[in-house]
Amino acid sequence: MSSSSLPVPWPKDAEVKLHSGGCHCRKIRYEFEHPDIYAMAVVNCNCSICENRGYLNAYTWEDKFRFTKGSANDLTTYSFGEGRIIHRFCPTCGTTIGATVPRSGFVVINTRTIDGIDLQRLQLYQADGRSKITTAE
Repeated sequence: MSSSSLPVPWPKDAEVKLHSGGCHCRKIRYEFEHPDIYAMAVVNCNCSICENRGYLNAYTWEDKFRFTKGSANDLTTYSFGEGRIIHRFCPTCGTTIGATVPRSGFVVINTRTIDGIDLQRLQLYQADGRSKITTAE
């Protein structure tokens, strides 16, 4: 799959790094491959669920994301509208891990759950999910 198909395309020839994270109670742990989180835009969407849950989204391919403790079956899921996006969170502590978009082949990672993340360093891309129009800021 081409990285240009991701909502935020990876820079050509970007060095891919291994990132890790998980939920607050540590029952769910994951790792994923992605370029430097601080060198790329992270999506700050104003749709109802992203705004309500505080998502700051990064994207990677399904085969670049894996659970290191727990599994997808251990998460609670929620979908709404057309159900194309499956939001996943820990049933114990409620931490929103991110989402899957099965027909797209990618995973959404809530960057707030990445180990050691410095939110002040993130480059935010404002997405107008309410009206399904995106604008860069």
